[in-house]
Amino acid sequence: MRPCGLAALIAGVVLGFWRLFPAHAASTARAPVFVDVTSAAGVASFRNVQGGDPDAKRHIIEVMGGGAAFLDYDKDGNLDILLVRGSTIERFQREKGDPVCALFRGDGRGHFADVTRQAGLGGARGWGMGVVIADYDNDGWEDIYITGYGRNFLFHNRGDRTFEDVAQAAGVQGGLWSTGAAFADFNRDGRLDLYVANYLDYPLDRLRPRDDSCN
Repeated sequence: MRPCGLAALIAGVVLGFWRLFPAHAASTARAPVFVDVTSAAGVASFRNVQGGDPDAKRHIIEVMGGGAAFLDYDKDGNLDILLVRGSTIERFQREKGDPVCALFRGDGRGHFADVTRQAGLGGARGWGMGVVIADYDNDGWEDIYITGYGRNFLFHNRGDRTFEDVAQAAGVQGGLWSTGAAFADFNRDGRLDLYVANYLDYPLDRLRPRDDSCN
């Protein structure tokens, strides 16, 4: 087959594809478009505190981000949002940190309401990092595990739209600087196990902050 014949064959195949699957071809030709609906959705009130003055961050912990997760904590069929918050050095040392998370209940139509206090999560203070959602005790309700600096939180879902922190009783409170976490049934016994990843040994009371004057 001459080169011109091969080119004509390829062009015919491509043209046939477009004729047979016009919707697919059109959808792949358009780039996805995202629109910021944070305010309209009702979640603009959340602030992820990570350290103090943005121009005066002197500890590495002040530049770490917080986690986020979708869940259906009340089993109404609508997704809810859990957002994890950090803190500042001053508030962590003085008040054990900021409220570690915020829970927004979804109505299934793209709108969310802050139910942090109603859900019993408003009093938990710390320096949050990551979050993982799982029904760790097989009671049919999704629970929340939040990693953080200094300690972690395991919020047990009571099934009445409220949570209780049981991290210490469950032996998973930690005490280091935890970042990521995952639930899985590692030994296939039908019960979820928990893996927690730690970061640095970073005692704020014994470390000197970074001195910008040395740069």
